[in-house]
Amino acid sequence: MTKPQVSTRRHFLSSASIFVAALAGGRTALGGNSYAETVLAKHPAAYWRLGDKHGPEAADSSGHDLHGTYHGRVLFGERGAIQGDPDTAIAVAPPGAYVEIASSPQFSQAHSGKGLTVEAWMRPDVLTFPGESTDPYVMWLGKGEKDEMEWGFRFYSKESTRPNRISAYIWNADGGLGSGAYFQDELKAHEWLHVVGVFDPGSADNPGAGVSIYKNGQLRGSPGTSRGALYSSYNIRPRMGTAPVRLGTRDLRSFLTGGLDEVAVYPRKLTAAEVQEIYRRSRR
Repeated sequence: MTKPQVSTRRHFLSSASIFVAALAGGRTALGGNSYAETVLAKHPAAYWRLGDKHGPEAADSSGHDLHGTYHGRVLFGERGAIQGDPDTAIAVAPPGAYVEIASSPQFSQAHSGKGLTVEAWMRPDVLTFPGESTDPYVMWLGKGEKDEMEWGFRFYSKESTRPNRISAYIWNADGGLGSGAYFQDELKAHEWLHVVGVFDPGSADNPGAGVSIYKNGQLRGSPGTSRGALYSSYNIRPRMGTAPVRLGTRDLRSFLTGGLDEVAVYPRKLTAAEVQEIYRRSRR
């Protein structure tokens, strides 16, 4: 299959034009693909299906031309996460296999005033691994570099004090401790997981605002269940930065060993019902 051909215009298209452009011929004809149509109907700022046959470009299927670039020894043509969908996925591994997308205001929680949602299918192929810190973890997706920290996803080694915990975090620009939500389950290697991080609009000044995380359509952590998810717990005041978004790593200090598929960023907070709908479509 090929990915959808998108306009070369740099400004954002209307919602109707975006949907038509994404469904039109070109790189991947999405006709009949209910999962992709469900994602596109929620108007993501960017949607990387990662079904490209080769690099260097990682196509954005949203119609917004926010394409990425593959780096390192990325493996293409992996079996994808979506049941009944022939669109493929990628596999990445250290050292240095990842996707990088240039910074855009649409990728920052501080931009829209409506929050931010980041979803990805990830397939951990190795559960015990070295990583950052003496309690090893990898940052497997995110937006942040020194003094430009924003948000990211963390995955702990099985041999750590948080065995195979998967977390979504948001930080102040200078880093340090962040507000986050997580789930911690016994995982199976080579099994796809649908992970969604939802970052509420606002800052530490907004009571109850914080981070939520979903696994396979189910809410697993939120400001309502964990004090550490609240922005107010760590005085979080998000700032729009210039760091790129990276898939497979955040800031090149650690890397995922596994698969990635169907990554989308939305410039708003998705509801629980919307997250569940997207996951349900993946199982049909």
